[in-house]
Amino acid sequence: MTILQLTTQQEYKEYYIEEYCNKKIYTFSGILVKFYKNQYEHAFFESANHQKRDKSIFSIERAKRMNWIKQVLEDKNSEIYIGWDRDKKKYNPTRRVSIISPENYVVVINMITLNKAKFITAYPASYTTAKKIRQAPKWQNK
Repeated sequence: MTILQLTTQQEYKEYYIEEYCNKKIYTFSGILVKFYKNQYEHAFFESANHQKRDKSIFSIERAKRMNWIKQVLEDKNSEIYIGWDRDKKKYNPTRRVSIISPENYVVVINMITLNKAKFITAYPASYTTAKKIRQAPKWQNK
């Protein structure tokens, strides 16, 4: 998978809007994934303070992998798990987490209906995070 090399933070945002918000993206199993402009900061910024979850720092590491999101969603070989709700401390059956090896790149979507979902975030996971994700129950397409 290739790295996206843009010059400015604004160019990354414009790419996200053009390539994701303005297009129809489907998973390999036919789920339409909706991308919203207001998710940009959540997906491509990191928190200076993880307790506050402030999302105040632009993450070039996340942004330059932005073009991987579609690839992961469309890859029938990606691993798919039920997502963890860290606030409720339990698995959330509407949260679908895809991870692809060997990059350990993660894409999280939230199911709205059986055939429609909302993009939440995407990031390169550490070995430890990827291991935790792989301990979750497998996602079952319905």
